[in-house]
Amino acid sequence: MVGLRNWMYDRGWLPVSRLPVPVICVGNLTAGGTGKTPMVMVICQYLRQQGVKVVLLSRGYQGKGRENDEIRLLREALPDVPVIMDSDRVRGGRRAIVEHQAEVLVLDDGFQHRRLHRDLDIVLLDCTCPFGYNHLLPRGLLREPLQQLRRADVIVLTRQDQVSQPEVQAIREKAEQFLQKPINNKDRNKKFIATSRHQPVKLASSTGEELDVASLQGKRVAAFAGIGNPDSFYRSLRQLGAVVVAEFSYADHHHYTDKDCAYLREAQSREKADWLVTTEKDWVKLRDLPASAKLEKLYRLRIELALMDGREEFFSLLTKCHPIGN
Repeated sequence: MVGLRNWMYDRGWLPVSRLPVPVICVGNLTAGGTGKTPMVMVICQYLRQQGVKVVLLSRGYQGKGRENDEIRLLREALPDVPVIMDSDRVRGGRRAIVEHQAEVLVLDDGFQHRRLHRDLDIVLLDCTCPFGYNHLLPRGLLREPLQQLRRADVIVLTRQDQVSQPEVQAIREKAEQFLQKPINNKDRNKKFIATSRHQPVKLASSTGEELDVASLQGKRVAAFAGIGNPDSFYRSLRQLGAVVVAEFSYADHHHYTDKDCAYLREAQSREKADWLVTTEKDWVKLRDLPASAKLEKLYRLRIELALMDGREEFFSLLTKCHPIGN
């Protein structure tokens, strides 16, 4: 059914709406965290620095128009970028143009949304699990077949620092096989593969204290996360020198409760952990709980996406998508 739907869109048998401003789509091929949120931040921050009016389009949590942790985090990190939540992306895009005079629309998690035309498709592949075990959900993690990578304009390999260079090269070679196959004769965009890493930049406490990530060296840490790929978070902590004495993984977008806070407090004591460490996505939900104030030495790790190979090409493509000054 997924293949049939894409086949109909490829041949123009299903309608595609084009808006009067460029649309940049950030998405992935697999379920789980690949780094879409930090990538959206990179794109929006770059365009805002160039003086472009950017609006972020999201379908909202589970398509119901409610804010999830990612949207809350993006609102805080990008206070000058309006966010439109609408399960109908075309309608949301029109609102963005009318209400915010948008000059560029950034479509969050929209690679599988074919009804809205996009001028640039950016697809992220997490090097720690790039191809979703080569099977569609539920047997694997793929949302659609690997062959659909051919629709991408740019493939960004994320977390390339968490696997060996031979593994990165193997992933790149496999992705290139799909990227080089055009959908039709009109598909003549210059395509390329970039690499990136998740760069830890600082630790922030629940009281507002900020520490250098080097402070993790030798610390006994109880880590917890409710994200798509918690193992990569734990791996980052170990790479920074932390002694991870306990890991607590919750479902993606987990809604924390006072009971969770009590359990984490007990675990910290039981494991004799110096610190509790979580992600920023988890913190934006946890901080609203009165019980979170009882969690001592709670820190969140702030991570930014740093482009490596293909950096100049990537930003050049963003500029071409919206020629600055025109």
